[in-house]
Amino acid sequence: MINIKKNLRDIVPYRVNDKPYKVKLDANEGCNYMLNSKLNLDNFKPQLYPDSDAKQLRENMAKYYGCKMENILVGNGSSELLLTTINAFCDIDEKVMTFEPSFSMYPIYCKLSNLKNLTIKSENNYSFSVDNIIKRYEENKPKVIIICNPNNPTGSYLKKKEINKILDKTKQSIVIIDEAYIEFGGESAVDLINNYENLIVMRTLSKAFGLAGLRIGALISSEKMIENLWKVKLPYNLNSVSQLIANQTFDNLEIIKQHIKMIKEERKKVMDLLKELEFKVYPSMTNFIMIKSDIKNLAEKLENKQVLIRDFTKDIEDHYRISIGRKEDNDYMIKKLWEVKNEDR
Repeated sequence: MINIKKNLRDIVPYRVNDKPYKVKLDANEGCNYMLNSKLNLDNFKPQLYPDSDAKQLRENMAKYYGCKMENILVGNGSSELLLTTINAFCDIDEKVMTFEPSFSMYPIYCKLSNLKNLTIKSENNYSFSVDNIIKRYEENKPKVIIICNPNNPTGSYLKKKEINKILDKTKQSIVIIDEAYIEFGGESAVDLINNYENLIVMRTLSKAFGLAGLRIGALISSEKMIENLWKVKLPYNLNSVSQLIANQTFDNLEIIKQHIKMIKEERKKVMDLLKELEFKVYPSMTNFIMIKSDIKNLAEKLENKQVLIRDFTKDIEDHYRISIGRKEDNDYMIKKLWEVKNEDR
């Protein structure tokens, strides 16, 4: 048998939980609220390749994100765009700086591209020190810095003035701000792209738009950066169905605003209830909440009651992440948590 490359042999595959469930709150997905009405398929032509430039989608995104379509590249999820950026700018053994804990795929992207991954550990409250980030940057001079903001899985957030401070000190590197959750809290850095040519902002339609199954990501940057990345973008990388549905979604932004409002209200309610249950609850600017629990095997015990949450105990001892779903899903999850709590006594 032919072996996989040496640098990839210790990678743990990214696997999703396929257990049966009644309530699924483990993957930060949005609610299927956009596609309840009949889709207009009049212009759908599956026999033709999709628009490789995704022109209409980029025009709609530009209006929503507050930039020009020339500032946008779209892809098969922001994951594809992150990997494309790393491959475009990094040579073998160059350094990429990420944070810990953060999105688990960042280190894997580095391995796939034969890059050195430098991590900055968070403070005890899972926040990140800007001064420490700048200090570590000056010591290591990485080619790329990836900042998930708000951060997954902790929910922590760097304010825009802190992002500005980082950008002022890191002009010799590509700085990627992954804003997958920004609609749920915080201020976007998109309006900084013309001030910093090295800045890339990642956005997605998977979370607030509730379109995770369509895999639609956006990379937003200066026109010069986009021109360079266009050279390495795969042709036809976003299929026709995803483009068609996404474009119709932008005609329903009021629905999205109402959904975001609901998530924020439910997030506060769930946080208060979790505190009543005596869990340690961390502040969140996202559509999920991270908790610390003294109940052993909490995720497994909830799974037995057909409620899925994300188990982070292998990486962060006693910690779990709970997505905010529909009101009825959240209420059911809290009910089952009460049951687990009483059973554990």
